[in-house]
Amino acid sequence: MNEVITYLLNFAFDHGFEIVWTNQLKSSAPSCAIPKNNKIIINGQWKNKDELPFQIAHEIGHMLNKDEGVLYYSSYSSHSKIEADADNRAIDLLIDYCVSNGKETENYSDFMYYYSVPLRLEENAKRRYAIYFNN
Repeated sequence: MNEVITYLLNFAFDHGFEIVWTNQLKSSAPSCAIPKNNKIIINGQWKNKDELPFQIAHEIGHMLNKDEGVLYYSSYSSHSKIEADADNRAIDLLIDYCVSNGKETENYSDFMYYYSVPLRLEENAKRRYAIYFNN
């Protein structure tokens, strides 16, 4: 898992994103992206460390998509679309990691398990995995 986290952090640095890794947040506080400040805050105390690669990739997705940042006051439909787009970017980043590093998994299900892609994204992961790996 450290290898994929290193890959993602280097990807973020290469794109000029500042990474703040903090252990000062509660374990239930999610990581977040603040595109207007060009900053990603990663909660190093997150309750499930296995989810960190997807979380980091998701926050990078917000940065690459140039999302507005805090969405607490946006409508559900716009919030949902923005989050879905960041999820798709996260899947693509993790697949890119696999391709770049010869880390192809047996199938999309193993990919999801290994990188803690949420089950709600199964169809997206299946479709995107098939594009890269012709499965």
